[in-house]
Amino acid sequence: MSTNLFSRLSAKLIKKPSNLFGFFYQYWFSLVLIIILTSLIRQNFINNNLPVDINNRQALLKQSIANNKQLEQENQQLQLELAAKSDKKLEILESMARQKFGLIKSGEQYYQFNHTDQN
Repeated sequence: MSTNLFSRLSAKLIKKPSNLFGFFYQYWFSLVLIIILTSLIRQNFINNNLPVDINNRQALLKQSIANNKQLEQENQQLQLELAAKSDKKLEILESMARQKFGLIKSGEQYYQFNHTDQN
């Protein structure tokens, strides 16, 4: 009789949750994960416009790569033109230095001829 009485008292003291609250109590972790998942989906697809934004950025990246290649080709062409012009200028400068000042390159030998008039 005392065990029967004890079980009735313990059943009254420990209340079972109601059906709705019992569902939340039993599956709280799953519900939290579902809430997190829905918020991430909302953020990525609605707020950030995910698939369209990725496509736009890929198109912009391809355009930038093509523009960079074109600029690199133009840069190489301009560098070649500059090198050719500077080589011509250096040759002119070198010939002027040889004529006016008698300068020579290292490793060269300098010969000077004197012209005299015989009468």
